[in-house]
Amino acid sequence: MFSNDHQNQSAQDTTGGLREIKIFADLSPKELALLASDCCWRKFSRGDIIVSAGAGSDDVWLVVRGSVRLARTTGPDGRIAYSDIDQGGQFGEMSLFGVDDAELTAIAHEDCVLAVMPETVFVELLSREESVSRALLCQYATLLRQRDAASVAASVNTPGATGTQRVYGEILALGETRLAVGDVEAGLLIARMPRHRELADRLSTTEEVVAGAIAELVRLGIAKREYPGLFIGDEKALRSLCKQA
Repeated sequence: MFSNDHQNQSAQDTTGGLREIKIFADLSPKELALLASDCCWRKFSRGDIIVSAGAGSDDVWLVVRGSVRLARTTGPDGRIAYSDIDQGGQFGEMSLFGVDDAELTAIAHEDCVLAVMPETVFVELLSREESVSRALLCQYATLLRQRDAASVAASVNTPGATGTQRVYGEILALGETRLAVGDVEAGLLIARMPRHRELADRLSTTEEVVAGAIAELVRLGIAKREYPGLFIGDEKALRSLCKQA
């Protein structure tokens, strides 16, 4: 599976440890230390092959430092799709949910440190720690929505699309999925909205158009301001506006 014979690294020898992993954000230091002891720690240099296509892996790979580039063969024509997993992310867990990742190749995009967690440990963690399961679900929802939003944004950023359409498409692309927790409402959240001038320059429109488009979302009850961000409570309505504006 490994292209080079890297020695295992102890948790104490790494920078940040499992505190860097986003889906573990709500775990206690004691829990993180226990999980770290269950992991195999690996260091790779830029360009090293971490997982080769066809080799298979039952482990979950946690990117503690650096970044990893994933390559997957898609479609009958054998095209390659690339995605990057930055520090704090993970890969390899999709096989736990019945997704065949046998053709996955993982390459060190930068010098990196990875914690390799056995499948049994990860599955047991998901069963007992709701915060990790919730974070993983939210992560998947965000990825799916971003792919869909990219398609919508591409359709509205074509010649003839109005400035308002481009603003709505950009807002859709910027939003991150927020799940309902207690009194917190589910929807899309842009934690920090770009300035109107920044959006106007990016979308080849005016500050007035940007301000008007956002004000209209608030007026219609589709969005509300959560300074310094914006919360979209009705994603379906926003998508409809992308097509109608």
